[in-house]
This record gives sequence, structure tokens and C-alpha cells, in this order.
Amino acid sequence: MAGMFGFWSRHKANLTDARAGRDELLRQRNIAIGERNELMRQRDIALGERNELMLQRDIALGERNELLDQRNKALNERDAFLRQRDVALGEANEFRRQRDLLLIESEQLKGRKAEINEREDRR
Repeated sequence: MAGMFGFWSRHKANLTDARAGRDELLRQRNIAIGERNELMRQRDIALGERNELMLQRDIALGERNELLDQRNKALNERDAFLRQRDVALGEANEFRRQRDLLLIESEQLKGRKAEINEREDRR
């Protein structure tokens, strides 16, 4: 029987060692799971920050696009005013040309009138 007790005590020691090994593996697994969870938490925070930055970027792009649209509208209006100005300047130049022609014609008529008056006075 003495051999039998030795077997049980060795068996019990082996079980205790196996349990200790299992407990150590469980402890390491729990540490690894905790580290993984912490890394996932940090990843989630980083993703949240990235998403917030992307939202801010999208808002800034929208504002920039709105300003670009306003600038383009202002440039188009300026071009329209410049075209109107050019038309008005062309019309003003035409009126000046017609005025100058009329002044020349008026001077010529005055000269003819004076000639006619001189002829009539001679008669």
C-alpha cells in the first residue's frame, strides 16, 4: 500500500502542477485579452478622432466650395458689367463720332450760308 500512496501523492502533485500551469495560462490569456481590449479602446478613440477630423474637413470643404461659388458668381457679374461698360463705351464713341460729323456739317453749313449771304448781298 505504501506504493499506492506514493502514486496518489505523485498524481496529486502532477494535478497541482497541471492546475498551476493552467492557472498561469488563464492569467496570461486574461492579460492578453485586457491588452487587446485596451488596444481596441485606443483604436476606437483614434477612429472617433479621425471621423471628427473628417467631418470638420467636410465642413471646411463645404465652406470653401460656397466661397468659390460666391467668387465665381461675383466674377461672372463683373464680366457682365464689363461687357455692359464696353457696349456703353462703344455707344458713347459712336455718339462722339456722330457729334463730330454734325459739328463739321454744321460748320460747313455755316460757311455755305455765309457764302450765300455774301452772294445775295452782292446782288
